[in-house]
Amino acid sequence: MKRARSGVFVVALIAVLVSACGSAAPETSTSELFGEYVKSTDVRNDVFTGSETSEDRLANIAAHYNPEQLKNALFSSHPCDPGSACAPTGAAGRAVRDFAGADGKVFERRILAKRENGSLELITLYVARKPDGAAALVDSNGESYTGGLEDFRENNDLLGPDDVILTPRDITSVSGEGKLVTVYGHTAANWVPWLAGGAAVALLLGTGLVLLRRPEPRHWDFEDH
Repeated sequence: MKRARSGVFVVALIAVLVSACGSAAPETSTSELFGEYVKSTDVRNDVFTGSETSEDRLANIAAHYNPEQLKNALFSSHPCDPGSACAPTGAAGRAVRDFAGADGKVFERRILAKRENGSLELITLYVARKPDGAAALVDSNGESYTGGLEDFRENNDLLGPDDVILTPRDITSVSGEGKLVTVYGHTAANWVPWLAGGAAVALLLGTGLVLLRRPEPRHWDFEDH
């Protein structure tokens, strides 16, 4: 009975730890982060420059875009033909060519990052697409991610776990910006399977020790009574 209760406790403990270490959503919502961007006059790599105050910036942007048009301009992918100003160079250009091949296409993709210290930055990524439609995300370091947004979050070296990004959920889509989401820029290492495995081993070892320590059953000699 005690061993059964121990097993139930370990299973319950694992369940609690699994739920506790899940990747929580950032407190900053997509609309809040987008609003911060529109009002800020200090965005690294910004495409809208020259405004000294938030009021001037809002007026300049509103003169050319409504909110939906601004979102499309910032977060939709844009074709980058060879030789164009947005075409990737260096390590990024090589990674795009290696994945897409001579007949593939490349698109520019921007995401908005809010760093741990509160500063804002537009980060340029690239979507490389093969003629058959297969796609990979490529960053400025020349790293490729074929598993979409989660692959990028798990493996990129551009962002930290406390940086928050505003990005299309389908980050390699080239048919509009799609649904925008706010997520942490880097996913912490997933140690839950190791924890679960370790807990299971500990349970088995503990059960074995209990069995070894159980006293030998007494053998009564009824002829002595």
